[in-house]
Amino acid sequence: MIGWLKGQIIQNWDLTSKKGVVINVGGVGYEVQLLSKQINIIDESSFSEFWIHQINRDDCTNLYGFNEVNQRDLFRKIISVNGIGPQIGMALLEDLEVNQLVEAIEESNLNLLTNSQGIGKRIAERLVVELKNKLQQFKNNTEVIPNYKNTKSSSSCSEYIDEIKSILNSLGYVENEINDSLEFIKTKEIDAIQKMNSLSPKAKADLMDKHLKEILIRLSQKAT
Repeated sequence: MIGWLKGQIIQNWDLTSKKGVVINVGGVGYEVQLLSKQINIIDESSFSEFWIHQINRDDCTNLYGFNEVNQRDLFRKIISVNGIGPQIGMALLEDLEVNQLVEAIEESNLNLLTNSQGIGKRIAERLVVELKNKLQQFKNNTEVIPNYKNTKSSSSCSEYIDEIKSILNSLGYVENEINDSLEFIKTKEIDAIQKMNSLSPKAKADLMDKHLKEILIRLSQKAT
């Protein structure tokens, strides 16, 4: 697996919405897709280096390059979400800096996320549900990191439900949609919710993830 490359740029390429370079490393030319904003600052007269994510497919191998390791690592987090491909990850990192993208996900800022090409509301919602509170490594140590999974709000049934309601509200759902979904969850898994105090932090986090995913699937089905 290629994780980093350093060499001289011998060619720039542009294929529809994808842009990149061919970089000569030890006499081998590696074709790497880059963010457009990175290509604009490349000095072709000197050696360039990129942090690489490699994706192997049946018919080809694709390399995605980034100037900073945290860009590469956040890209990996994004494409780990089911249904999110590398071009969506590139589009988000093209438009937003790492701290801006992390903040948008943490604060459920769907308007900002959907500004990027190919990012619809459902994709933005999926990113928020899957990655919210899982991006601490990209946050500054001095920043307050909101974490609904480990707060006291999950210590009781009613507060747990209120937390889910708040998250759904931040995603733009109206009150009747939210209440209907919460009734579904409370009826289906009331025993698990009532045992909240006895659950470990990881178990609480897993339960929150499970319920949010079930609710979003239910809301999505009702919308179609």
